[in-house]
Amino acid sequence: MTINRTAKVVGARADWATHSLILCLFILLFAFATSRADARGGEFSSPERLMAWVDDYRSSPEPAMLPEAVHAMKSLGLLRDAEKSAFFTGFIAGVLADNPHQARSLAAMLFPMPAKEQGVIIRAIAYSGLPDWEDMLTNFAPRMPHRRLLIDQFLSGDEKTLMNAPLDSGPETIYTLWGYYVATGYHPPVARIILALRWSTDRSEKNWLDHVKGAMPWNSVKKDIERLGIGATAKWTLASYAERHRDLLDFYRGQLVYQPPMIAIQLNDVIEAAETFESDRIRKQELAAIEDAKMEAMRKEQQPSSTASAGSIAIATGCVIATATGHPEIGIPCVVTGALYNGAVKMFQSAD
Repeated sequence: MTINRTAKVVGARADWATHSLILCLFILLFAFATSRADARGGEFSSPERLMAWVDDYRSSPEPAMLPEAVHAMKSLGLLRDAEKSAFFTGFIAGVLADNPHQARSLAAMLFPMPAKEQGVIIRAIAYSGLPDWEDMLTNFAPRMPHRRLLIDQFLSGDEKTLMNAPLDSGPETIYTLWGYYVATGYHPPVARIILALRWSTDRSEKNWLDHVKGAMPWNSVKKDIERLGIGATAKWTLASYAERHRDLLDFYRGQLVYQPPMIAIQLNDVIEAAETFESDRIRKQELAAIEDAKMEAMRKEQQPSSTASAGSIAIATGCVIATATGHPEIGIPCVVTGALYNGAVKMFQSAD
């Protein structure tokens, strides 16, 4: 009898100890999970923190965190318009491309998403370049009934995929290509950006202004100014990124032999500026080229609408460059918060 009682006591104590150990482990796991959730919440709690995570992504890829990051982008208002969302669209596309076996499940977790912001999901899937991107778009179409037009445009080929999008359609293509690079480290998107150097201006040579001085209609002049802005965006971002990602310098040098002289000259300038950490020189040079183009156009065409259009190109270019450099402290005030004019002026004047 005593032995049985002793055994029961010992067994009860063992059960209690086991339950206590399990409870302690549960509490520790819960605390760990909570602390990670808090840390993640803090990581995506502001545009600056989110951009820091994006900028550091390639050094420590966490594709499973993409859906949470994208929902944070939506909550922070970063996916509402083309200028703000282009870089993030490219980043999402790059993460999907780099994780083909998880791409469908990751894309599924990007929902729910408001109809306006669903354009980012559609473009990211198409821009990913995955072999089955068209099938993915078709499968997700029922979740996006209000965006059927855009989906059909991609499926029919009316909307181009990222590596086929015309570079002179707007600076957003440049931002999107950089977002893809940030996520993957792949060089083909950078090679496309290099092609836009054809529209950059070498201030030491007979330059773009000669084209404006002729009797050209305003629409033609405006298109040239827009291309000048795209070329400026490409040149400055190429230099800025190479200051931080030194592997790009070797890629640039390797590209020189494949480029026509008009691009090779500009790329050599980019390499020299990046090697000596003087991307600010490129910034000032390209801004001056845009200002000259604006002033010449304004002298030829005194219509207020022309002046306003030319001015907005310069401001938008500055904001784009700030974002694409990957420096949150510069890019966030300009593009992410939407403070276009003040952000651009602040950035342009910061190094003067």
